Amino acid sequence: MYKKIGILALIISSSLFAEETTKEKDYGVRLNESTITSDRYETPVIETAKNITVISSEEIEKRGYQNVEEALVSVPGIMFDSFNGSISMRGQMPLAGKNNIMVLVNGIPQNGLDNRDYDLDFIPIEQIEKIEVLPAGGAIMYGGNATAGVVNIITKEAQNKKYWGNAGLTIGSFNERKYKLNYGTNINDKLSLEGQYINTDKDGYRKGEFRDSEYAEITTNYKLNEGNIGLKYIRNERKSNWGGSLNKKQMEADRKYNSNPKNYNKNIEDKYILTFNKNLTENFSMLFNTEYKEREYRPIKNTAKSGFQDRVSAPKDTKQWYTNTQFKYVYYPDSYITLGGDYSVAEVKEKSFDSNTQYTKLKSFSKADYSLYAGYIMNKFTYNDFIFTQGFRLEKSEFDEDNTTVSTSKTVNTKNSSNDKSYDFAINYLLNDTTSMYVSFNRTSRAPSIGEYSRWNETVSGDPQSQTTTTYEAGLKSIFDNIYLSGAVYFVKGKSEIVYDPDRDKNDGSYYNIEGETKRKGIELASEQYFDKLTLRESLTYIDHEITSGKYKGSEIPGVSNFIGNIGFTYTPVESLDLNLDTRFVGKAVPSRDFYNKAEKTPSYAKTDVSVRYNFENGLTLSGGIKNIFDKKYCDYIYLSGSNLAYFPSPERTYYVSAEYKF
Repeated sequence: MYKKIGILALIISSSLFAEETTKEKDYGVRLNESTITSDRYETPVIETAKNITVISSEEIEKRGYQNVEEALVSVPGIMFDSFNGSISMRGQMPLAGKNNIMVLVNGIPQNGLDNRDYDLDFIPIEQIEKIEVLPAGGAIMYGGNATAGVVNIITKEAQNKKYWGNAGLTIGSFNERKYKLNYGTNINDKLSLEGQYINTDKDGYRKGEFRDSEYAEITTNYKLNEGNIGLKYIRNERKSNWGGSLNKKQMEADRKYNSNPKNYNKNIEDKYILTFNKNLTENFSMLFNTEYKEREYRPIKNTAKSGFQDRVSAPKDTKQWYTNTQFKYVYYPDSYITLGGDYSVAEVKEKSFDSNTQYTKLKSFSKADYSLYAGYIMNKFTYNDFIFTQGFRLEKSEFDEDNTTVSTSKTVNTKNSSNDKSYDFAINYLLNDTTSMYVSFNRTSRAPSIGEYSRWNETVSGDPQSQTTTTYEAGLKSIFDNIYLSGAVYFVKGKSEIVYDPDRDKNDGSYYNIEGETKRKGIELASEQYFDKLTLRESLTYIDHEITSGKYKGSEIPGVSNFIGNIGFTYTPVESLDLNLDTRFVGKAVPSRDFYNKAEKTPSYAKTDVSVRYNFENGLTLSGGIKNIFDKKYCDYIYLSGSNLAYFPSPERTYYVSAEYKF
């Protein structure tokens, strides 16, 4: 396989030298792209003192990304595991990544306080204007869940015409059928209305796996003088089955084996969102966001062998409200101070049924309340070619849970609270119009989430504590000739990191603080080379990581690869045709949950995807692609269970074709 990749690279190199650069193209677009993640206001990439990556809607379409996951894995420092549906950044352990990376949609957190983490499947890639990835930044604005960084997904706004929309169809491997319809209109000069519906049905790689989902959205926006009011309603419904882990013998016999093909999960989510922004004076403005959502989760156990079918094993219902208010005052050219606060509250009700009675007898039920209050201040001061940024956040969280065992009628109440502080300091120096360099320091403190509190066994894990992460970073961004280059070196020190161990107690595992400290030293490099019809892209991440004290002293951090690399190109032989190739390499790693490093390392792997897209002048676009073109057999998630390894095999070669009409 590597020989084939080498041949493809040779072809790319030949094309590179065959093409002539065009000076008419604005190569500086990468540095001048507007970002809003660092402080919720538009800031060019070159002025951001972080190693930020921006993925535009044009890149999403050209490269044939079918979901958010595929777009994110090309970003330096990011890993993804399909079983947990989670991303990790800069050496965060796979499961811990869900509570250390803040996923936002238009600045509103998706992680949730409700025992349910962000769900990338509930974010349709068709409506994405751009994705901003900010490593080790954002904790001042968004809280402790942004310890490792922020992924901010910005959706498309109303277009500047009377009517617009699109309709599309995608078919692919595993009986995939995806239908989408979007329609919008500007009712008058100030009021717009847009609706969207997406339906996806797809079988999985493993026997009996499937994922059926529906997404509906209605958005209205009203333009104010120097401002905007937006209302949005979103409904997600999903029914899915994912095969469990396989041992080594099962893997060798049949990678597609599924021990629970008739079990499935049902998710229903309703979200109501209000946004408001307004320039109150020439130098004073405000932003306001609020979201209320309800979510139902129903894990279904099929017990047909015992004469019963479709029993709900642990239903969970959530209500959550989030609100943020922020003010900005410009006191000097390109200098301003931001003052804001946010409030979140969640209520989670959960039941558990006894498996010994075919899930007909209620075993226990619980009600958990979680609230979070925070205030923050950030200052950005520009002097000549220097940009100085300072930020501080104070965050208070409160957890209160009643858990009742039905057989004894005994209720156990658990309460916890925490006060956490975060700091951020950075200096950015603009060497010229096309080059900047920066240094930054941030310290973030994060209390356990509601899910971590609920599964924290204090008898074996001690009292829960907040984890602290300190990051030192230096980086550079530059355009010279036809080459874009960005890079960063960093050192991350962690203390009392919150992790999960399924073998820590006899009650299906628990969360706990690592007894000791961790360190991560890394380098991230990304580059693009622009030619007349060809764009090459590469990224490389190296991480040296270790648990430096406590009972696991000297161990590598489990689930984290030392090397991650991406290489690809987009070739446009004619104006309407795009050809793409992307290869991703993931190095060896200690298996997840193997804190003592007892097992052999997981094997490295490389995966290559290709795609093609053609735009017709009448608004029709045809596209298609092959994922894992060399049919590589690999697992992107392997963990240690007791003394044995558990495997989650990833799909082999798959195909898709798509047609879309825009007007």
